[in-house]
Amino acid sequence: MDVAKKFLADNLPLETIARLKKILDADEDAQNDWRIHELFAAAFCDICAARSTTQATFNAIHTDTILREQRRHFSNYLFTSHYLSDFDAEKNFQAAQIYNSLYRDVDENFQITTPRAREKIHVAFVAPNFCESSTARFFEPLLTSYDREKFFVTAWSLSDEEDKFTEKISGCVDNFFNVFAISFEEIAQRISELGADIFFDLGGHTEGGATLQIASYRPARVRMTSAIGYFDTTGLDAIDFYVTDKFLIDGNEKFFTEKILPLESIFAFTPNEKMIRAKKIDGKNFTFGCLNNFMKITDEYLECVKKILDAVPNSQMIFRDTTPLESRTLALAERLKNFSERIEILRGDENFFTDYAKIDLILDTFPYTGGMMTALAIYMGVPVLNLCGKFHSQRLGADMLRLAGMENFIVTNVDDYADAAISYAQSSKKIVPNVESKLFDTKNFVKNFYDALGSVMNFD
Repeated sequence: MDVAKKFLADNLPLETIARLKKILDADEDAQNDWRIHELFAAAFCDICAARSTTQATFNAIHTDTILREQRRHFSNYLFTSHYLSDFDAEKNFQAAQIYNSLYRDVDENFQITTPRAREKIHVAFVAPNFCESSTARFFEPLLTSYDREKFFVTAWSLSDEEDKFTEKISGCVDNFFNVFAISFEEIAQRISELGADIFFDLGGHTEGGATLQIASYRPARVRMTSAIGYFDTTGLDAIDFYVTDKFLIDGNEKFFTEKILPLESIFAFTPNEKMIRAKKIDGKNFTFGCLNNFMKITDEYLECVKKILDAVPNSQMIFRDTTPLESRTLALAERLKNFSERIEILRGDENFFTDYAKIDLILDTFPYTGGMMTALAIYMGVPVLNLCGKFHSQRLGADMLRLAGMENFIVTNVDDYADAAISYAQSSKKIVPNVESKLFDTKNFVKNFYDALGSVMNFD
């Protein structure tokens, strides 16, 4: 096992997988099989093998005997299953309900302390961490620009990791708590003792669903989550409301265990300082780009990209991952070995902003589309072509284009996707996104968001 861990740490996923297969075949320590499957999942992720990653997390669920760890594996399974090209919302809904059954040992009568007397609504935002991230670009204004006369806001971090963004948030909210070394039940107790009216989950099934394990104790009168933190139902009975918008939900209410609290918009993008400094400049040759996590790149997507490149012979394509792992770029290169030589495959890099100076059109992945990468491209002045799916989790990119007033870049099938990309590349007229659109209107977003929270608490 130690050898496999070292291989993984050295970014040798194929060697890791081979070693783990030998250990599993030997079957010398069945009690630790879940650890083997967990390592399998990490190794498969390092070569962007989405289906194998998902299967490994599923195997970890069924070989672990500790309930808390089963919940963590199940959260990873629910998250990674969204990378699959045949993702099905009905099956995900059923799986999320099974996940909920893993909380049978949690005391539903967890004592909620009577809130101390105050006229303000206390909202406790709980996140895996409050470091710079794609999610942070959407929730930042909620913690920095709220109405302090009506709301009392606290932030609860489950990690001791901190950066400049952490410092900013801790200096803006009414109280900031780092609770990484405390048990889930103790965190819930502290939130309850401080009289939180609303527990707001910013993690969902990311990071092993740690925030949901706290929510299961019902530490506030109302518990909420949203499309900002996680793009689908949590399945957890303890979560009362899912905050999203009308475009995203669009008939998908039946796939959510939570009550839907719909806004006109759930997204308002806030660029950080690096993004503000790096604005798009005019390039010379027409270049397509994909800056999404390589795990999102399906075979169907690549077939479509090949069709587009073949039809536009003077074009090129840039793929850049969101992680710096060489194994992932090599894995994609293997999948693209029969493609045109006009392709560049790059590792993730914190200075990826310079790519936008070269890219004329982002070809968004499908069915799992870009989130922050879509909003950032629009901010940088680069249009994004999106294939809008049927399910809530497959409509995020289209929602951002809608808010940016770029509905013409939204299609609903693969053929139209290819045709639109080819047509745009061959057209002499190029579109520059409007950075004054609703997608960047944080002021109204914050007001509408907190108005909705206030309405739930019957607070005028």
